[in-house]
Amino acid sequence: MRNIEQNINKIYAIKFFAMFLVLMPVIIPFFNSLGLNMEKIFILLSVFSVSCFIFEVPSGYVSDLFGRKNALILAAILRGIGFTLFALASDFKLLFVAEIILGAAVSLQSGTDTSLIYDTLIATNSKKAQIKILGKSIYFLTIGEGIASLLASLLMYLSFSVDHLVTVSAYMSWIPLFIAVTLVEPPRQLMESGHKENFKLIFTKLFKEERLLRYILLNMVVYFAATMLGVWIFQKYWQALHIPIVYFGILWALSNFVAGIFSKRAHKFEKEWGSSMALVVIGTLPIISFFGVALVDHLIGVIFCFMFQACRGLGQVLLKDALNKRVTGDFRATANSIGQMGTRIFFVIVSPAYGYLIDKYGLSFASQIFGGFYFILFFLIMVPILKQKANFQKL
Repeated sequence: MRNIEQNINKIYAIKFFAMFLVLMPVIIPFFNSLGLNMEKIFILLSVFSVSCFIFEVPSGYVSDLFGRKNALILAAILRGIGFTLFALASDFKLLFVAEIILGAAVSLQSGTDTSLIYDTLIATNSKKAQIKILGKSIYFLTIGEGIASLLASLLMYLSFSVDHLVTVSAYMSWIPLFIAVTLVEPPRQLMESGHKENFKLIFTKLFKEERLLRYILLNMVVYFAATMLGVWIFQKYWQALHIPIVYFGILWALSNFVAGIFSKRAHKFEKEWGSSMALVVIGTLPIISFFGVALVDHLIGVIFCFMFQACRGLGQVLLKDALNKRVTGDFRATANSIGQMGTRIFFVIVSPAYGYLIDKYGLSFASQIFGGFYFILFFLIMVPILKQKANFQKL
């Protein structure tokens, strides 16, 4: 039993090193150095999202059938290959292949690591609050990215090039594999029907039996995509503010520390302020952030980047916890993967348009459009879940 309990700390470590990528604070300049404009960059990101979409549900189903440990080992191998290809890339084509592989890796890990946390806590009869452990796991992910970002700034200060940072990231990306092989598969209920019957059961439970569950999934899709869109304009915005690239790592680190703090304290925020207020904050932060980026052209505008990350920290914990409390272990990874798949679909639909608007009319105009877009979405998808507030935390 003690070995199974160690899964929690190992998931923390996997999440930490999975995002320990010194490339991230300069990834837009890296893409630019290979001749990609913002439209092509968002197209490339859409390739990643399409890959996630294709592999998301099958990967979650594989995790449910063949085990969390096996899925995380395969995810770690694919992640290492993907970032190694980044280091070898000299044009769009190899990046295209790398994004497909990374999409498969992220799909395998996205629902599986969360499911392993809940399965382990249930198997060990742990009295630890599930939402607190989930928040802490996301905290380690963001802290890993934040520390890597500080290292990136240090390396650039020491005259390391962007290409050097890509190479360092390629080596670091293999560390999660060595952790994943030491995981212990927790005992849990397994699906016993045929594949067709299993998917029919999953669809019924997720989309027909409980209205609130549908709202939770829809809000996960829209607001997880909002933070993805925000993250990918940070560096473009900092360039517009004439911030030297050597400071990008520090800013990227600070933004991730904000996400980490809000994810770690999400359960306390919900307890002290209530579920309704937490949901309102999740829904309004992207609106404020998009308009802030659009209208503020001096250094104080960096605070709007931090607001995107605050939304990320709260949403990733509160909405995921609400979902995982309402599904059982036999299809938990598949349910998480469906939510992530929806996020990728939405991102694929809207992100190329965002990139096109940025290239054609500028970041300010594009962000105003998306601020208005999320203002409308708040009333379309957040207000309905607020009407279900009495049942939001009901188990």
